[in-house]
Amino acid sequence: MLTVKIKDKRLQERITERAQRFGKNTQDYVNELLALVLPETQDALAVKRLKAEDDGYVMNFEVENDNAIEDATPFAEVIDTESYTKELRHSPPHY
Repeated sequence: MLTVKIKDKRLQERITERAQRFGKNTQDYVNELLALVLPETQDALAVKRLKAEDDGYVMNFEVENDNAIEDATPFAEVIDTESYTKELRHSPPHY
């Protein structure tokens, strides 16, 4: 599903009010509007939902010294979370 971010608070309120009037949640309503206005991009608006049990994997951390695992701080080296997340999404899983 496509997620649309609206920076104009008043516009967001108006869209949410209209969606509620039609008994829909705001995101579904916006997606329907976009599909009507841009029918040629309908397939681009559909995004496959991932399931953790099918698409996720367990990350195993190696202990480098005698520190207790409870004291470990995974991802402490990550400074730019946006870049790190993009890198994770585009790299194959490391089992």
